[in-house]
Amino acid sequence: MTTFFEHQRASYKRNYMRNLICLASLDGKLDEEERNLIHKIGVKRGLKVWQVSELVESPGNCEMFLPESMNNRMNLIYDLMQIVHIDNHVTDYETEFMMTIVESLNLQPEIVNQLMAMFQEGVPSAEEWKDFVSFTRE
Repeated sequence: MTTFFEHQRASYKRNYMRNLICLASLDGKLDEEERNLIHKIGVKRGLKVWQVSELVESPGNCEMFLPESMNNRMNLIYDLMQIVHIDNHVTDYETEFMMTIVESLNLQPEIVNQLMAMFQEGVPSAEEWKDFVSFTRE
């Protein structure tokens, strides 16, 4: 039997992953690199492979989900930026999506440019990301 809190946690994870799937699908297709990265992130965030596959095949609506804690918000931004840069081509739609997310999280819009520059050369190291998170909280 699933408890209320287990249900809430599972719902959180599904909604979190839907953000990634929506971003990856902005161009009308979910290519193999994006699909593989979404699976990797989903498993890292505590979902089973079949759960991620189910979400990818039937993502539901693209209603924006915003985590409550700053730590979870920054995790979401990190994962979204991985999706944006997986194909080494950032579209205007992806930039607009990130602007919307950043503004919805009550962060300074200028950080989108910083994020784009940071991820342009690949996924930042844990130390670089930690420094960036600290900077955004000042």
